[in-house]
Amino acid sequence: MSAAPPKGLNEIQAALADYHASLEEPYKVTPAGMWACSRSEEVYDLLKQLDLNPYGHLADLGSGDGRVVFLASLFLPATGIEADPGLVQASRAMAQRLGLTRADFLCSDCRQEDLSPYDLLFIYPDKPLDWLVKLLPAQWRGSLLVYGPYFQPQGLTHLKTLYAGQTMCTLWQR
Repeated sequence: MSAAPPKGLNEIQAALADYHASLEEPYKVTPAGMWACSRSEEVYDLLKQLDLNPYGHLADLGSGDGRVVFLASLFLPATGIEADPGLVQASRAMAQRLGLTRADFLCSDCRQEDLSPYDLLFIYPDKPLDWLVKLLPAQWRGSLLVYGPYFQPQGLTHLKTLYAGQTMCTLWQR
């Protein structure tokens, strides 16, 4: 059976709304940390603000319900790395239903993964980012996109500050 043609922003938002309507709470404690959603409209706006041409593959660290991966896959290949098996299963099912062939999901703790294949990392952090800076390979030349103002990485170079709606986001490089 062949995959359906990829859907756009409206279909992705509708699928996410349906998924969230089925949840008891809009957040979840996962094996690796707290999952809370970024706003899909803001993430889409953020991705449109970035020049994505230099990037070949985005990874969402702690991808939750897959929204960042779904939206990023409209622009470039994207992989979600999520420790919670239920969230990964739901993300994979939605990606297949939406025909998003450039969206992939790994059921893993991102702190245990080799991040060198990805040149754009996205994170909505729930704790300070010292662990991530230490985890990045010395030769890694990608960029880190941080959603939210609360935890900014130490030891990386700030490239730019962007606003997705009211949410401050920052772009960093080694």
